[in-house]
Amino acid sequence: MSVVLATREPTPKILARLADLLASDYPKDRLEIIVVLDGAHGDRLEELQQTLGETAHVRTPSTPGKAAALNTGVEAARFDLLLFVDTAQTFAPDVIGKLVRRLSNPVWGAATATLAPNSGDPLMDRYWQRELNIRLGQMQDHSVICVTGCAYLMQRRFWSPMPAGLICDDLWSTYSVVVGGARVALVPEAQVVDPRRFTREQEFSRRLRTTTGMLQFIRWFPAVLRPAKNPMFWHFTLHKLIRPATPILLALAAICVLAAVALYDLRAGLILLLLGAVLSLLPWLMSRVAPPPIARPSATILFAQRLLLMPLSAIGRALRSDWDIWRPHN
Repeated sequence: MSVVLATREPTPKILARLADLLASDYPKDRLEIIVVLDGAHGDRLEELQQTLGETAHVRTPSTPGKAAALNTGVEAARFDLLLFVDTAQTFAPDVIGKLVRRLSNPVWGAATATLAPNSGDPLMDRYWQRELNIRLGQMQDHSVICVTGCAYLMQRRFWSPMPAGLICDDLWSTYSVVVGGARVALVPEAQVVDPRRFTREQEFSRRLRTTTGMLQFIRWFPAVLRPAKNPMFWHFTLHKLIRPATPILLALAAICVLAAVALYDLRAGLILLLLGAVLSLLPWLMSRVAPPPIARPSATILFAQRLLLMPLSAIGRALRSDWDIWRPHN
């Protein structure tokens, strides 16, 4: 098996990640590790290769970006099983073995581990647990819509080089397997832990990036919206398209309700409009002026409102073909 680690992290974090991988109960003599340093220069490459010795091979892509880094890692890989990992997470010792065993059934072209809900934020943990349940349902029907990018195993014959500037490499890998005639499994017993803690602002930025990346994928590869070309079409539509469209659908529903009420009674329609505006702004106001027992739940409601409206920003970026996801958002 070839392990591909695309990273921009400093050497100590890379060493810690490699130590975690080598602590796996999977035979070490059957692991080839390739570290791809994205955006690194010659001195850094030589220094890291000397530090790693025979533990791993170090490469750097000719162009920056994770897609180019993953392409470089696969080009250097020698084996038919490709394990893609990130730097921050840790594996239980049996994770790799469980992924390998799932691929022993030829129906599966890729298998992804499960990122345990561990954010420390009850709202986001509940959201992620719901997401995992949805993905398990998708797998039972055909395939999970998107692998967990920090931990998935793939048969090399399904690999397809990624285009430069691609945002959602995990979605690309999943789609490559599915159009190749295989399925993608979620392995719930293969647990991966991310020890990092993100603020809600960081979580908002991450979700904005992934939603923008999904819309980029549709813009670049519209065949994903054709049922004949995408065996996951219905799950893809429900999971990836209806959710971003939710704020638009809710706004249209609210306009229809207000119009119906206003046609019957204009005064009642105006009162309803004013009440809706007040209720929408109330969490923002309470999160700033209310005492802590009220301000904390108000802040949670405000964050949920922002997540609901976030797809509008992603849609705006997609309409402008603005894929610079690392620039600060408004």
